Amino acid sequence: MPSLSLCLIVRDEEAMLPGFLDATRSLRDEFIAVDTGSTDRSRDLLADAGATIVDHPWSDDFAAARNRSLDAATGDWILVLDADERPGEELARQIRALIADETVGAATIRMHLPLPHGHARQTDLLRLWRHDPGIRYAHRIHEDASADVRATLARDGRRLVNLTAPCEHLGYVRDVAAARAKKERDRTLLRACLEDDPEDWYSWYKLLEVARFWNDETLWRDTARRLAPRLTGPPPAPLPPAPWIGDLLALTAVGLSRKPLDQVRWLDPWEPRVPPVPAFYLHRGLALERAGEIDRAEADFQRCRDLPAGTGPMDTTVRPLLGLCRIQAQRGDLLAAGDLVHQALTENPRDPEALLAAVSFAWLHGGAEARDAFVAEHRSLHGDSEELVLALGEQALQTGLWDEAEAVLAPLAGDPPRGRAGELLLQSVMARGRIEETRDRCRQLMAEHPPAGMGYLTCCLILGEQVDFTIDLEQAEADAALKEWIAVLWRSRQSHHMSALVDHYALVAGVFPWLAEYLTDQTEQLKRRLR
Repeated sequence: MPSLSLCLIVRDEEAMLPGFLDATRSLRDEFIAVDTGSTDRSRDLLADAGATIVDHPWSDDFAAARNRSLDAATGDWILVLDADERPGEELARQIRALIADETVGAATIRMHLPLPHGHARQTDLLRLWRHDPGIRYAHRIHEDASADVRATLARDGRRLVNLTAPCEHLGYVRDVAAARAKKERDRTLLRACLEDDPEDWYSWYKLLEVARFWNDETLWRDTARRLAPRLTGPPPAPLPPAPWIGDLLALTAVGLSRKPLDQVRWLDPWEPRVPPVPAFYLHRGLALERAGEIDRAEADFQRCRDLPAGTGPMDTTVRPLLGLCRIQAQRGDLLAAGDLVHQALTENPRDPEALLAAVSFAWLHGGAEARDAFVAEHRSLHGDSEELVLALGEQALQTGLWDEAEAVLAPLAGDPPRGRAGELLLQSVMARGRIEETRDRCRQLMAEHPPAGMGYLTCCLILGEQVDFTIDLEQAEADAALKEWIAVLWRSRQSHHMSALVDHYALVAGVFPWLAEYLTDQTEQLKRRLR
């Protein structure tokens, strides 16, 4: 039986290693661990697991560290994994069967990245190949050995196989990423890659992804403004037929302008020049929808549905289905809109937008009885979930059922309130007129859940209090959160509190220059509803 060398690079992975070592127990004929400077118990855990530990001082170059592990390996096959990846038993069986096949020279492994609310992203990554000294990694971040592997396959006449059993990837869950300061590290390395090669389109894409992941508007805007002239030329850049091209273009468009029509105008010329990928049509469809061009938006959402899923199944299922749902709702066809929502929930029963839409449509069709019937059926099929409770609470807030919202959300939010459930709970408390209580509890919550800071700000304006605090929100996030709190206050129709906020909004007009216009718009909408 051919031998397998598991190659790993680590630094301070004490928290992740126990799960990794357990999951890879059957995949370590030889275990090579390159340590780039651990100060925790990582080395002890690796030594206890029988690893050959190779010291490699960190040099801002992932490829160099990977290649150091390849240099130390002696097995017939190389398997490359990270400490935050978890191969299951079925994948281990597939790997053992594959390395015994003389016709195979390499294989991709299907990485399964769990995302919030039951979503996931899947990507086939080249991580397994026959040991060959000619195979080396390139690129200091998002390192890649595929060019050398494919050259070796062509030389030896062997096949590349795509293994189908998933390998769970945990590393970019937000709290883990924050704890490891990955944002700053990735930004620094990606910028260094672009200094080396300004036409490294993949590194541009990953830098835009860093900005999106962390909601860093400054990084997003600056990156897009630097990239756009390189893309548009003259002459226009020749872009590779890669699945991430649609995201690269869409993220650039959003970074250049927050105005939907500007984004559409920038994206349109690219359509005939790039492969048809769901991300391109989804992002353009969303921009068209926001711009009010619903016929074109509908065509783009339907195009997403007709394309292969690729690495992001949401881009061909839940997201375009909900876009089509919103369009049907705008046209007044609530029956068709409701059918599309239920299709989206079939794809993912925990999607927050789909659940809120389903609860709202049920309420519109038959009030509390219809809503409760939907909830009972959904729970019987899919069980209870935090997302379902939040949808119920938010629907109650949107319809002015303050007591019901508080009753639904309080058990989930806890005492003291926490997270999004806590923020929604405190919105219902404010709507019932308990301004000082809301202010004090938002002050407690906002350290853990920054959008609650806009609730604190709203209450301070109502009370005419000066505010001076720092909160971890980008401007766009702060704008959206403040608008949400004000909308709840206006739905509450507490005229004395609304008037007080109008009297004092100038205290923060420098930070929120749109506030006067928004307050006027909310007031006009309320007047129309009361006629």
